[in-house]
Amino acid sequence: MIVSRSGMSSAAWVSVGHEIVAPRASDDPVVGHSMCTSALRLAVEWPVPGVVVVRIGGEIDLSTVPRLTELIRQRLTAAALQAIVVDVSEVSFASSAAIELLLHAQRRAEHRRTRLFVVPGHGAVLRLLTITRLRERFVCRASAAEAVAEARG
Repeated sequence: MIVSRSGMSSAAWVSVGHEIVAPRASDDPVVGHSMCTSALRLAVEWPVPGVVVVRIGGEIDLSTVPRLTELIRQRLTAAALQAIVVDVSEVSFASSAAIELLLHAQRRAEHRRTRLFVVPGHGAVLRLLTITRLRERFVCRASAAEAVAEARG
């Protein structure tokens, strides 16, 4: 289940309990989302018509990328989509699979002639983009609000 909330602030999406929290492996216990900071957390919102924000928190690795790829693919098939904002500022761990996810999203967005914005934050994803010298390949913005404002204009 993907939860969609329009107009939800970036601070609120984690605290209100409307995110997906999945165990990392099949034998991991399911822990309440307030106690499990490394599990995958997702939130989707439509702050303005034609713009979708996908917020990702927790860990991006080989076990979580298929879920994330499918979520982004679904959002990119929306008929009237003008822009997608992928906010990964709350990602605590990012393997090279995160780069694969972003490159895949970028290719799909270009194919659909949809603008893709990435909000890398100051943590794991920004370090990964910097190390791989791929930061300039993406349209990066400091916040989802900044990306949404640019997408509207």
